[in-house]
Formats: sequence, structure tokens, C-alpha cells
Amino acid sequence: MTWANLRTLGYVAAFLLLGAVITALYGAFRTELEASSFIGFLGGVLLGSLMVAFLLIVMLVPERRRTAWVEAITTVNAKYLFFVLIIAWALAMGFLASMNLGVNTIGVPALLGLFAGIFIFMGFIWSVIGE
Repeated sequence: MTWANLRTLGYVAAFLLLGAVITALYGAFRTELEASSFIGFLGGVLLGSLMVAFLLIVMLVPERRRTAWVEAITTVNAKYLFFVLIIAWALAMGFLASMNLGVNTIGVPALLGLFAGIFIFMGFIWSVIGE
């Protein structure tokens, strides 16, 4: 296979993935669309886009000089700390999912858990690579 064929295959895969994400978004916000107006759906999409843009800007900041807290989480033992945090995060999210709460009730804790998970996993990767 040539590089041009692989690139075309990548474009097709990205297009199919985009369709799957849009379908999943519609499914996730269907209750909001049926229960109230389009404003809730639009607000959710805009806030999600804003959070992704903010995280992208933060994660693309060039590396600065090493500080004490960076040294503390990139030691050899820090990866074990982050592994324990990942296990605790998974248990907490599993407990939250098992409570069978309504969509409006579970939204905020799930969002906070999502953010916590992102930073815990990024810390784990950083502590492993930083050795």
C-alpha cells in the first residue's frame, strides 16, 4: 500500500469516526432536546468545546524550567502514587455509575470525575516518562 492510499484510508476512518461521535452526541443529548429547548443542547456543546479548547491550550504550553513540584511527581515512586490514584478514580466512577442517578443529578459529579481522570492519567504518563 502506498502512502497516498494510507492517507485516503485515514481520511475515510476520520470521517466515519466523526459520524459516530455526532450520533453519540445526539443520543446523549436526546433527552435534553425532547425535554426542553435547543438552547440546552447548544449550551452543552459550546461548554464542551470551550473546555476542550482550554485543555488544549494548557497542554500545549512549552516546557518551563523544572520546579520542586515537578521533581516530586517525576520521581521513581510517583508512578506508584498515580497508579493508586487511577485505581481510586476507577472505583469512585464505578460507584457513581452504580447509584442509578438521573441525568441531571449525575452530570456534575461525572464531569468533575472526567476532569480528575484526565489529570490523574496525565500525571501517571508524566511520572513514567519523567524517569
